[in-house]
Amino acid sequence: MTRNLRQFDINNRPSDLLKLALLQVIFTIVFALVLYYCFDARYAVSAFLGGLIASVMTLFMAGRLFSSIRITRMREVPAGESLARFYLSVILKSIFTLMMMAICLIIIKVAVLPFIIAYLLSAVIINWMSLLWLQHDA
Repeated sequence: MTRNLRQFDINNRPSDLLKLALLQVIFTIVFALVLYYCFDARYAVSAFLGGLIASVMTLFMAGRLFSSIRITRMREVPAGESLARFYLSVILKSIFTLMMMAICLIIIKVAVLPFIIAYLLSAVIINWMSLLWLQHDA
């Protein structure tokens, strides 16, 4: 049994990715507020920074994806070049994520557990839920 997935429409995708980033930011704020009222401000700030990193990286990857699509529309791009651009985006995302995490953990000295939990929830669970939601809207 196969499900019909919504057709890939390049005009709808930027708004879907912006909705995803907005959902990540909203989750991050709510999670940080819950930690603030349950624990203290340090945990709230830690969670906020962790979720914010995930949201910024979502927007970074979306920007790289759609700039790549614009380049492909302007000229014929070989598949190898598109794949290389994608892998470069993933490497840059990983480097930027690690740098931002290092800054938060070493310089700002955030609480590790709320920071990592907020990052993982925002980066993984919210993305997964949004995919299910988009699939459901098909």
